[in-house]
Amino acid sequence: MRGQNPLERLSSRDVRQSLQWSALLAAAIGLASLLGLIHFPAAPLLGAMIAGIAFGASGSHLRVPRPAYVLAQGAAGVFIATSMSPAILVDVAQDWPLLLAMTGATLVVAFTIGWLMNRVTGISEDVAVYGSLPGMSGAMVIIANERGADARIVALMQYVRLASVILSVALFASLLPDSPEASLPARDISPLSPILAPALAAISLIAVKLKRLPAAGMLIPLILCAVIEATGLLHLQMPHVLILATFGVIGLEVGLKFTREVLGHVIRLIPAVMVSTIALIAISAGLGLILYALTDLDAKTALLASAPGSIETVALVAIATKANVAAVIAFQTVRMFTVVLFGPFLVDLLMRLPIWSPSLRIDAAKPASRSET
Repeated sequence: MRGQNPLERLSSRDVRQSLQWSALLAAAIGLASLLGLIHFPAAPLLGAMIAGIAFGASGSHLRVPRPAYVLAQGAAGVFIATSMSPAILVDVAQDWPLLLAMTGATLVVAFTIGWLMNRVTGISEDVAVYGSLPGMSGAMVIIANERGADARIVALMQYVRLASVILSVALFASLLPDSPEASLPARDISPLSPILAPALAAISLIAVKLKRLPAAGMLIPLILCAVIEATGLLHLQMPHVLILATFGVIGLEVGLKFTREVLGHVIRLIPAVMVSTIALIAISAGLGLILYALTDLDAKTALLASAPGSIETVALVAIATKANVAAVIAFQTVRMFTVVLFGPFLVDLLMRLPIWSPSLRIDAAKPASRSET
């Protein structure tokens, strides 16, 4: 208003934002509680994500503060690592050929779906591939933006898939029997746990500055805690309230990405994105069934190990639904490192293949697929 001074306008804006945050958190807690009452797995994660999607798509400009999300990544890493044991290192070392084979198969499937997206919708080749690669969603968006691809379309493809993966794997994992490896041998929790576990999570604030390491905010605390756990030095446990907060923050981060601007810019692509997402999830589930047939993994663990989502969300669902967390983390980590570390090189290499010839494209109206400068 014309008669207000800057301090009054600032105060009014702060009050309005505080009210929005209160409403968002209330909705997230309410939805999580509702899902918890029906014993839906990963209820805090799903409740927060659904609330975030509703607020983001309705035009809210709320964003999870960067430090809060980084701390949530660190806490997720510690939480995941506390499920490890000394026997895990042996299992991972024995299964490395299978880990690489499954990673390669998943990447071939993702690339094929990206190629089809380019043929059908006309979005550029690199956007189609970056949007289809099952790595760290945030990392794929950042890499695409740095490479000059339209990060908005990549974000839509990545976050629609991530939300769909969370919903689908949580639902199907809840219907399958628990893994016999889910119940780890009882171990005494260290008296240092209430201090050491949050301290390891806080390292994420420093680790995230390591730009060359993908998802460093989660991986550094995970690696440090995994060493402590896998060597049998100490057994840690995250405080329950921090676990709930971790689920909630990650869910809000994913949900709030579905802004009105993102959806409005690429609204006509949503049917194709949904079809490609369902196809990738279904084919990945098929790879999971192959993994189940070839190994002694239970069906739930095999499906989660092949799920095309971000490592922290799939691992959290694995813990919540009592799968073999160690196996899930092993498969997801190998794929994540392959995609994030070698993704740009692979995309550049794939762009030189003759299969991208315009003569092979299915006629479709082409959206703008590069960021305007």
